[in-house]
Amino acid sequence: MSDNSVVVNLNQFERSRRPHVSAETLSLLHASRDLLIEGTTRVLTRHAESMENTLLAMAERSPLLETRNAYYATQTLLNKQANELLSVCKDAYCTAFNDFVHGRDKTAALDLSKLSLVEEDDFEITLALDKATSRLRFNCAEELVALDARIAHLLGRTDLSENDSPLGPRALCEALLDGIARMQSEPGVRIVLLNQFDLVLTTELAQIYQSINHCLIDQNVLPDLKAGSRKRAQNPAKGAAVTAAPRAVPQDQANGDMLKLFEQMARGDAISGGVGPVAAGLPGFSLLDSLGQLQAGAVTLPDGGRFELPVLEATTIHNVLRSLQQSPVMQTASALDAVLVDAVAMLFDVVFDEPGIPDRLKAQIARLQIPVLKAAMLDRNFFSQQNHPVRRMLDAIAALAIYLGDNPSGHARLEAISQIVSRVLDNFEQDIAVFDTAAAELEAMEVALENTLEETADASLQQDIARIKQAERAELAPVVVRDIIQRTLQDQPVADAMRVFLQRDWAQLLIADYVNEGEQSAHFNSHVETMRELVWSVQPKSDMDARLMLVRILPGLLKRLREGVAGIELPKKQADRFFATLVILHANSVRPNTQPVPLPDITPEEIAEITAPTATAAPAPQAEPAAREIEDDFTQRIRTLNKGDWVEFHYEDGTFRWARLGWVSGMKNTYLFSDRDGMSSFSIGLYRLADKLRRGEAVLVERKSITGSAFGKLMNLFRQKLGYA
Repeated sequence: MSDNSVVVNLNQFERSRRPHVSAETLSLLHASRDLLIEGTTRVLTRHAESMENTLLAMAERSPLLETRNAYYATQTLLNKQANELLSVCKDAYCTAFNDFVHGRDKTAALDLSKLSLVEEDDFEITLALDKATSRLRFNCAEELVALDARIAHLLGRTDLSENDSPLGPRALCEALLDGIARMQSEPGVRIVLLNQFDLVLTTELAQIYQSINHCLIDQNVLPDLKAGSRKRAQNPAKGAAVTAAPRAVPQDQANGDMLKLFEQMARGDAISGGVGPVAAGLPGFSLLDSLGQLQAGAVTLPDGGRFELPVLEATTIHNVLRSLQQSPVMQTASALDAVLVDAVAMLFDVVFDEPGIPDRLKAQIARLQIPVLKAAMLDRNFFSQQNHPVRRMLDAIAALAIYLGDNPSGHARLEAISQIVSRVLDNFEQDIAVFDTAAAELEAMEVALENTLEETADASLQQDIARIKQAERAELAPVVVRDIIQRTLQDQPVADAMRVFLQRDWAQLLIADYVNEGEQSAHFNSHVETMRELVWSVQPKSDMDARLMLVRILPGLLKRLREGVAGIELPKKQADRFFATLVILHANSVRPNTQPVPLPDITPEEIAEITAPTATAAPAPQAEPAAREIEDDFTQRIRTLNKGDWVEFHYEDGTFRWARLGWVSGMKNTYLFSDRDGMSSFSIGLYRLADKLRRGEAVLVERKSITGSAFGKLMNLFRQKLGYA
């Protein structure tokens, strides 16, 4: 383009006016990015097996060889490389997202001189991409209205077009397609796989977008915008207005501000059972100063006396803030300070009562009482921000409870936590960043432990998974094989001897293949194809081409039949009779006249011998005790479990153990768990696990914020004391 040209390159204009994002904004964008792609890959991983089953069913129903091959190729890709595929898709999305945020446009300006007709494959891929994008955007419409507005706000724009958001369905689908293309160059496979991903995400993506909206609200990004909800209003009648009835709630609840409750409590002068009357403060002496001295050891009182809190050892669980409330130090506290001290003390009461946290970990949390109270008084966002550094640290410590087994590795992890707590005690004065650093270390520790455990469990569970799959296939094999044989014989005139051979003898070979290797194995498919060729070979051949084809395939067919017969160890007399009969059937199939050669007669003794039941290739697996198939909330909660979730199993002797879900069978709803070291495992059926949950013998371990749960309880308590319903 010449310097004197009056044509404006809109791509360059957009790039030049895109504002530079701040570090804080970039952090929020990255957090949103991670929520979207991590949630998406987690959903796709959970549904990988169901997508495989869908593709197999579609392949079986497809009348076109090309389409059928695309389905089979897609299923093979998911079966053998699902983890690698989703990892590549994740990398593709993160790269595209970062390019957008940093102003690196992926496409150059449109060059009109290079316009050409679109290849047919490219056109089909574009249609699939547009279809997937439209469907996802339609099902997430309400969530995306709020999210697009918040992302536009972060990027400094007045608005954001549907396809321009780096978090929108278009960007996500393009990245998934890009990742698929890196793994599979066949256009048909890319289209099939994108459609499968789209169908899975259609029902799940809205919830992921909701979580991103809630995260941005917590960070005060357009908090007054309503976050998307899955509940949609019905279409009103034409001309009618849609209104929402206001809900009467106290102002403090509407604002979600705990400090308003604390101020109301302070105006009431006391919390029931609390500290009693307090002074308005002594000149030159503050509660905050006292807390700083207490953190170091003891505090010198205005009258010259000294006060110190009970010593907290590595195994001591004691709420020292209750002792503080009864001490002379509180003479320096205002009414609001007294309420804040009581709130933090109650927070630790709730944490210490949490049964899911072992005592040795509670002891480490107990050491942080004075620093946490001091931080809460320095930065009162502690009470309103769930991701406040202090709360993050407490939550991160509590989350590590699962990994602290009573063994050397568990003890080493506890020592690492103790060292981090000690650094906070030694270094915290007024800079809250000390807690931020500690929280990041603890969160990184949890991620590393989870990754290590996942690798260990995945490796140790492979044999168990193979065993369970084989047992499930053994249960299904007779049904699957019978169906395949029936469909092969359907509308095909064959002699009774041939029908008996396939249904009773060749079926044994197919069942053994299915049980040992599965329906997609080379042996199983080869033997199914041999059966179909056999049925075709005995059909009448009225033209020369068909007869020549029979001559060409017959040597290989007979070879495969003899190998299969040897594999099932068919008695020699039965095998010889079958092949003798087959010679006659083949001769009859090519005879030009309608007078076939009669088959040899079979004596009653030979019929009994042929039709006698034979042992199946594999014994039926030992079934676990049956459980009633009750469909209720407990069953649904079990169905929502994902790989990596934890369950706490309780036993009659009062003991319990944590178990991590490592794999779920989509065929028989079998759940395979490992211990917290990933070395030992056990399996349990859906309905038995739901029954244990119903009886209280199993408890789902929720990855929840311990401080968020505690503050929720405090809010309810304070509201009751203030007379709210």
